[in-house]
Amino acid sequence: MVNEAGIRDFLINNLDIIEPDLKLVKKEFTLKNEFGADGRIDILAKDKFGMFVIIEIKKSDKTAREAVNELCKYIALFKTEHGRAANKCRCILLSTEWHELLVPFSEFSRAVDYQVDGYQLILDEEGIPIRKKTIELAPEGEEKFIFPIHNIFLYQIIKHRNIARKKLENILKQLDITNYYVLSINYEGDSQNIKHTFALYLVIYIFRTLEKEKIKKNLNIFDDDNYEFDEEDALLEITNRLTYFIDILEVGTAEKLQGMISKSWDIKTIYKGNKSDNILVTDEEIIKEIISFESGNSVIYTSVATPRIQPSWQSTIENIKHFLYGNDCWEIGTNWFLQKVESISQEAIINCNIYYGFDILFALYNYLCRDVNLLPTLEIVAQITGKTNKTIVLVGCLEWDRNTFPSIKSIFNNDDPCIVLMRQKEPLDDLIMMYKHGLEYSLFEITIEQNSQTIIKRLELEEDNTINLLPITNVELGLVKSSLTDFAIHNPGYIQQLCYLVGSFSHFVS
Repeated sequence: MVNEAGIRDFLINNLDIIEPDLKLVKKEFTLKNEFGADGRIDILAKDKFGMFVIIEIKKSDKTAREAVNELCKYIALFKTEHGRAANKCRCILLSTEWHELLVPFSEFSRAVDYQVDGYQLILDEEGIPIRKKTIELAPEGEEKFIFPIHNIFLYQIIKHRNIARKKLENILKQLDITNYYVLSINYEGDSQNIKHTFALYLVIYIFRTLEKEKIKKNLNIFDDDNYEFDEEDALLEITNRLTYFIDILEVGTAEKLQGMISKSWDIKTIYKGNKSDNILVTDEEIIKEIISFESGNSVIYTSVATPRIQPSWQSTIENIKHFLYGNDCWEIGTNWFLQKVESISQEAIINCNIYYGFDILFALYNYLCRDVNLLPTLEIVAQITGKTNKTIVLVGCLEWDRNTFPSIKSIFNNDDPCIVLMRQKEPLDDLIMMYKHGLEYSLFEITIEQNSQTIIKRLELEEDNTINLLPITNVELGLVKSSLTDFAIHNPGYIQQLCYLVGSFSHFVS
């Protein structure tokens, strides 16, 4: 008994090998296909619950490769021809070989909306089935995410940096860490305070299940209920092994790298642990990924998305929601805007740029005292293609109520300014501080259409979290644009004191 037909005929008379209480309906059950070749189910049976069971048998890697395609075809034809819902039928795949079959079958079984079971058929010396063995699905492909904590190794001499890089790559290879980037960065600014002008910037990905087990094995770490090995432990191990090749060590983050880039640190080369990244991603895409919201950046969010690609679209909506958590006006207004765009056109393309830090004192100091704009801003540009062919823009900014005139006493309440300055990191604290300044978040919708006048409306958030669009006059628009300038004009004493006070805390200034 060497072929599939022989195995099938034996199993028909011994269905209990497959599953107890199965009843044969028909062998080689034919399925008509008006749009292509007909299908033929090896064994069609019913289980004890009255569900139809489609059983497919394979005996070699060559035929096993076809199994997933055939199962998909048979179940589709069976449901169509016989009007059976997905919860009224299921599939069983029996194969003597699973080498070529395991990965596609695992992905297939997770994707479909009906029950699919896979078993390895165990044959005796004469090729007769004697039992089955349940197949464990291959691990699901895990999405890669950059670990939000990075290592920065600083050097005064470029030769020392180059030697350290080779040593670092050897350490990563020894540990079996392959998903990483090493950025070679040079300082090209004119600050005399920066002595270590050459840097290695190490970024690793969050370990996937199998990768973590490999690394633990290389470090002789065994499962322990009291110890959970993670990426921070790996970074510490890397640092310890590189100790004699480091001048200065600093901790990096998405915001830190972004700050370095803005302050004349130039990325010269990106060394990639996964060589396929040389083909799949550009250096520009790598940098964008490292400093993105998904990689831990809580200050800047950027994305491009379209409702036509729903998984990416829904992910963008969720990411923005989490990014703006605590800011009801922007969070609810943005969600409303994205739903509106989706309802207008599935082909729309949005380009999103949000700057949103939890530190209004820091932002005001930079804007009013240093002429550096770090104020919260939001801009989502939606290109609506098709018949309408228009652009809708959602703009978010800060507005002063023109009735609140803060003082150092009203802001700090006789508390130690240092403590207050260091505390402004949470959304609630920041909202309270904004209230003391008479500042609030605002949103405006701008509609730009060819051969039509640009329309600007204010988004008003009601108590029940609904959004109303209110017309805005040119006078009102002018007041919005000059809002913070007017704040500075009407509060000169406070601003002078704020500049002195915050400027005294050099660690607080970016």
